[in-house]
Amino acid sequence: MNGAPSSPKPALRDRAVSEVKALIYISAYLFVVFSALSFYKSSILQAAGVHWLPWGFALVKSLILAKFVLIGRALHIAEGHRTKPLIWQILHKWVSFLILAAGFTVIEEASVGLIHGKTIEASIAEVGGGTTEEMIATAILMFLVFLPLFAYGALGEVVGDKALFKTLFVTRLEFEVADQKRTESSSP
Repeated sequence: MNGAPSSPKPALRDRAVSEVKALIYISAYLFVVFSALSFYKSSILQAAGVHWLPWGFALVKSLILAKFVLIGRALHIAEGHRTKPLIWQILHKWVSFLILAAGFTVIEEASVGLIHGKTIEASIAEVGGGTTEEMIATAILMFLVFLPLFAYGALGEVVGDKALFKTLFVTRLEFEVADQKRTESSSP
């Protein structure tokens, strides 16, 4: 059937492949970060005589949080500020996804607590370590975790995802910066 419209299957397949790739990339990034944090926490606790090695934690948490990030993207969470400097878009996404991650953490802690026979209230009280200082430290760490992720995404929207990836990991590309005033003043 020449001239017939193509079926939607390739578009669906392309979207699925794109989503799986994004899940893998985001999960890999988060896995490295959570593994480093787990190793750091383990070394501190081991110095205090406590043996703690939840290495599966980093893998599971990175996969679940990556899926939450993708769901947030699909729901267009924090899509505003696209005409403002990138820092505003990045900070807006950070706040939005921090709230999403906090919600995820509360659900996770409540579920784990129920499995271990704790009440939901007792489990939620331990979120972020349980103290104000630990919750602030967790928020700062999540900022440092999400900042490169959202900065990469925002910059990718400006220069193109493929060009940004190629520039960072394959070969350096030169980008022309459009400066409206300089262009207007140099024209005859």
